[in-house]
Amino acid sequence: MKNLLLILSAALLLSACREPASVETFIPGKGPYEFTLDMADTTVVYNLDFYTRVDALSGQAIPSETQLVVRWTSPSDSLFTETVYLPLAAQVYEPYRAGVSPVEAGVWKLKVSAPSAPEGLRGLGLVLTKMTAPSSF
Repeated sequence: MKNLLLILSAALLLSACREPASVETFIPGKGPYEFTLDMADTTVVYNLDFYTRVDALSGQAIPSETQLVVRWTSPSDSLFTETVYLPLAAQVYEPYRAGVSPVEAGVWKLKVSAPSAPEGLRGLGLVLTKMTAPSSF
């Protein structure tokens, strides 16, 4: 009985030390927004979601979307740039990429600029979530 209690206690302590499934970063202000993404685990795929808040100014409507210029830098300093459009509302939580399996494992940098950000944009947040990779046969 004593050994069983010791084993259960050890199992609970070890399970409490697991890495979280997602990491969330919010950067206030008008940007540019620079995120560091640890994508070293090759046994998973990653989902990335943007979130923000837009405070409407008196008498002004919130635009329906804003342009984001996203610049990816790989661990070996390769660059990839794309332009995406983020739908806007007072509260925004929008999927950006799902099921990402990077061609290069390691720490990636993501720099996001919002050249036409509306007044009232509080900043930009990014959620990086590890997902179990689909098995292939």
